[in-house]
Amino acid sequence: MPLLREEDREYLRKEFEKILKDKVKVLGFVKGEDCKYCKETKELLEEVASLSDKIELVFPESGEEYGIKEVPVVVVQDEEGELGTRVRFLGIPSGYEFTSLVKDIMYVSTKTLEISESTIEELQSIENEILIEVYVTPSCPYCPRAVLLAHQFAMVSEKITGVMVESYEFPAKADEWNVMSVPHTVVKNIEKGSVGEFIGAYPESYLLKVVKDVDAGKDVKLS
Repeated sequence: MPLLREEDREYLRKEFEKILKDKVKVLGFVKGEDCKYCKETKELLEEVASLSDKIELVFPESGEEYGIKEVPVVVVQDEEGELGTRVRFLGIPSGYEFTSLVKDIMYVSTKTLEISESTIEELQSIENEILIEVYVTPSCPYCPRAVLLAHQFAMVSEKITGVMVESYEFPAKADEWNVMSVPHTVVKNIEKGSVGEFIGAYPESYLLKVVKDVDAGKDVKLS
């Protein structure tokens, strides 16, 4: 039984035909004996890929060479793979997060983002490896905004990886940061160890400030 309703499939098919330009590669990491949502993730990706010949769907045999250790994971990248695994979903992109997957495909295909030119310019100065994790639930209508900001930052800067984390699927990770409300964003400086975190769907200027502070080695408290 299809996961997407026929009217939604037809709508997306028309939108993809109208909007998509360059090919987009979607990687699905879905293997694992204890992976509760791998089957559904695989089916969802297959349905989306069937809606446009601009979407190339690949299920790698192993996540090891990509640095993927947990499943299910969805990665959206350009046809040449230059984005690597910087635009990532940890957990099935269902509910409101399905919008994030669709928007990411459009961003990469058109090379057109919704963040400002000034933000794009500021992101060029990031010096350290930054990981932005956005903890979400499928029923959160505000979460896609936070996820898409993190993903766009990752599309701009080679130093940034943006990851949606589905809190229900990965409760241990959510508990590590005491996630009680979503979206809950955690920004980590992998090299210096500094961390910033905040709750809510803030504007890009706020996320940019947190990223730059964390990049400079500062810790940013919840607000």
